[in-house]
Amino acid sequence: MDKKLLEALAARAEQKAKSRTERKEFDLGGVKATFVKPSQKEQLAIYESMSEATGAGDLVELSTALIYDCCPDLQDTELHKALGVTDPYDTVRKLLDVHEIDVLGGLLMGWIGLLPQEAKEKVEDLAKKL
Repeated sequence: MDKKLLEALAARAEQKAKSRTERKEFDLGGVKATFVKPSQKEQLAIYESMSEATGAGDLVELSTALIYDCCPDLQDTELHKALGVTDPYDTVRKLLDVHEIDVLGGLLMGWIGLLPQEAKEKVEDLAKKL
């Protein structure tokens, strides 16, 4: 294999590995919260759910799960007790309205790389208007 190609591919693999452990803050109903990227296996499941979604309700449910699963702070059992939730995903529903869930879910999907650039830009524009 060509040495330059080998170096380029190795650099790409290193960049991808670094990207997978990336953390980013997003606004969670007026509070900054840290989110982590899901694994490639989880991303594939999200992508499949996106392709199987038949309406807005499915996408909001997908966004609800994505928000919860990517935010370790929302997974705190003390928070669940404080909010009085038994279904962990209700944590997201208690903190955000449907529009906020939709927009934040879209931002996360864009950050993860599951949206085309045009859709990502539209979601970012919507988020600025919140």
